[in-house]
Amino acid sequence: MIIDGHLHLAGDPKPVLARMDALGIDRTVLVGVGVRDLKVVTVRDSFIFRVPWLVRTVGVWKSRAIVRSRRLREVLMPQPDNDRVEAALRDHPSRFWGFVFVNPLLPGSIDMAERRLKSGFSGIKLALLQYPADLDGPEMCALCELAQAHNVPLFFHQGLTPASADPIRMIRRFPRVRFIIAHAGVQYFEQVLSLAREHNNVWIDTSSYFVTPAKLRRLLKEIGARKLVFGSDYPVMALDPGDALNKIMALSLSAQDRDAILGGNLREILEASGN
Repeated sequence: MIIDGHLHLAGDPKPVLARMDALGIDRTVLVGVGVRDLKVVTVRDSFIFRVPWLVRTVGVWKSRAIVRSRRLREVLMPQPDNDRVEAALRDHPSRFWGFVFVNPLLPGSIDMAERRLKSGFSGIKLALLQYPADLDGPEMCALCELAQAHNVPLFFHQGLTPASADPIRMIRRFPRVRFIIAHAGVQYFEQVLSLAREHNNVWIDTSSYFVTPAKLRRLLKEIGARKLVFGSDYPVMALDPGDALNKIMALSLSAQDRDAILGGNLREILEASGN
């Protein structure tokens, strides 16, 4: 089974289903959107993403410029849209899972997330670039306690502020919560690699241009296939889910390791919570 573990639903799910069928993707984890205009946060492939020191310098500078821009403030939604995902889960339960997209800084977000989990969502998603919550703060502690109570994974993209970037204390405080770190940590790749190596409850998402073939080969060498979760991040940081899939298929892998990355690992994470 092939599972795309990271796709943002910004419209009708029918084109997503058609592309899944064409690529042989059995199921997809849907996440809503946190902006009214997805083009503001859409990123296209660049040489910057392929050179680690450029990611940590020019890449971070560009990210800060987007986060601080007036345009982002104009389109940012205080409450991310989860309604469209919930409708897709209801209409196509055999093809989609959903991760509820949460802004921890918004009052009532924990109650909202719990309602969504009870309505059929299978995990929690955080974009700390857009919503820079303190990973060691009371809001995140409450969200981790919710994930632990419902036995669902917590998938997060680290932020740019020190408080929203460093998940070490959160991961150690909640060893029963299964954490999936988006895009192999982007500029925090070395830290995320160490976290996945040292903690049984940490997995790494392979989505986006940031996770280059060279990074994938290093991840495989140092932590192994059982720690990797395939995702595309279409349409934000992927032109097509097929590009993300081809990146994995091009690796020299055993059939067992390929199956683990492309769906087996995520299926085990989700089945642990009864999905």
